[in-house]
Amino acid sequence: MKFGSLVAAASVVLSLFASCSGGHTRTPYTVLSGPRDWTAHPAVLEIDPAPTAIYAVSDVHGGYDRVVALLARHAVIAQAPSSPATARWTAGSAVLVVTGDLFDKGPAPLEAVDLFRALESGAAAAGGRVVVTLGNHEGEFLFDPENDKATKSDGVDQEIHARGLEPVAFANGSEPRGLWLRERPFAVRVGRWFFSHAGDTHGRPVAELERVLRLAVEPHNYDDAEVIGDGSILESRGWYASDDASGARYAKAVGARHMVFGHQPDALGPRGAIAVGQSGALFRIDCGMSPDVNDSEGKMLRVRFDGAVDVAEQLAPDGAVLELWRGPVN
Repeated sequence: MKFGSLVAAASVVLSLFASCSGGHTRTPYTVLSGPRDWTAHPAVLEIDPAPTAIYAVSDVHGGYDRVVALLARHAVIAQAPSSPATARWTAGSAVLVVTGDLFDKGPAPLEAVDLFRALESGAAAAGGRVVVTLGNHEGEFLFDPENDKATKSDGVDQEIHARGLEPVAFANGSEPRGLWLRERPFAVRVGRWFFSHAGDTHGRPVAELERVLRLAVEPHNYDDAEVIGDGSILESRGWYASDDASGARYAKAVGARHMVFGHQPDALGPRGAIAVGQSGALFRIDCGMSPDVNDSEGKMLRVRFDGAVDVAEQLAPDGAVLELWRGPVN
């Protein structure tokens, strides 16, 4: 075959590959960590019964110092630790949910990852739980560890390289943080509260979400519209706007009453504060806490179960507590 023919053939192959990946030619890699144990690490985690308290934050985006200050001020951790690995859980049997986007757009992405990895074991020892779900930045990274967000000056690849590591080692699961990342769920239901990054389940029940998200990971390795598509549970925006009953309907489909999401910092209300919509069926908790985003220094959702009533509160780093919603459990 002549050289010109070889070039033409290669161009066709690359064009087809880009077409299959939504127009994006990604860095190819082989998963080295082996198949995911879906029993131990489901795509949608369900926690019953609910604890006496749930805490939730979203879109940390490398804002390690700010999320540490927020957690310490409200006694989720003892104090600001000397290093992420020494963070000490003090929230007892509570559940802390982080709805994705730990990295990119901020100065300390790996510190944020290490913090929540460390808190997982501490919480479990105290009878509590830390659940970090995937955000669109994690999903896009696992699809392509050298995507245009990760490689920016404020992207996660900069710190990965600075530590003498390679982004592909994270994505393929051969590095401990990367393996942990590959085992994160896409969503979690804690009692009557359902958490995911973008919130758009398309009204599907948990069993169907589990099925399609497993297929998105294996065999497609995140190259799937359920992960990186504009209407996915990680990427979708404005999905709730056309129907005032969408939140209640979507929540009911997954066995919940409330849908909590991040991703879209202006959804349901002004930036920089937690917003509530559709009579408490929807909560948006992306408050732009990273210094590089700087909508706020961070806000955290707390849900308390006060007898027959659920109480949802916004917690601020200065210690302020603002009640957002309360309603009957049943």
